[in-house]
Amino acid sequence: MSKETNQLKHMIENKISHSYVEKYIQKPLIDYDKLYILHYLYKDLEISSTKKQHYMTTIMLVQIALDTHELVPSRNSNNMDNIEKQLSVLAGDYYSGLYYMLLSEIEDIDMIRILAIAIKEINEKKMILFYENVQTIDELVDTIRDIESLLFTEVTSFLKDKYELIPIIKELLLINRLKKEKEKIEMNQYSPIEDYLRKYSLNADYGSVLTELEDKIDLRERTLDKLTSALPYRFGSFKNMITNNIKLSYNTSIAEEG
Repeated sequence: MSKETNQLKHMIENKISHSYVEKYIQKPLIDYDKLYILHYLYKDLEISSTKKQHYMTTIMLVQIALDTHELVPSRNSNNMDNIEKQLSVLAGDYYSGLYYMLLSEIEDIDMIRILAIAIKEINEKKMILFYENVQTIDELVDTIRDIESLLFTEVTSFLKDKYELIPIIKELLLINRLKKEKEKIEMNQYSPIEDYLRKYSLNADYGSVLTELEDKIDLRERTLDKLTSALPYRFGSFKNMITNNIKLSYNTSIAEEG
């Protein structure tokens, strides 16, 4: 699967490559874990490999479009210049156009509906984040989790036979995002978690913010540990992916299916 996932990654990179856009804004990063999740979800479907590639490429283009729109800074982060802002919006729209084109080629109305629902819900969650409409740090973290995972949990629900993976996908993608937030804080870049803690927690200095975030990561890793340990045997390769990437050390036995 690793070889096939790498091939898919290169295919997507070629499709989104645009020299003018890349001259002015950050080149879109393709999240390998998200790509692996998609590959795992689609690998056993009884459809042609070409159609599988179309679906996976389309879903990743949705994610890339959402990520690119997110490059436009929040009210609290450092400002881009106007060209960077405009190009970030237009690039996101460009990637959106690419996935609509691919979906029209597949002619799958149900998948279009699923992606539209996911995009709507993600944008609603982003508005909650933007306007800081949360009451607690845990609610903030849950909002970030939904932004990271909704696209992939909606697709997983649509495919039906892998529903056991939904809570694991949520935790895995949240852990990845929390680790990225920690890196941002360490590099003195804007993080909504740091911003929230400094505004609403007493005596929230740099050290205490990092400690709070590390505690959240540890809690989520232990949750992921329990969820993954209970996976049926047929999800063994998915469990191996998590153990290799997250480096968790949990019970090596996988619950017998049924």
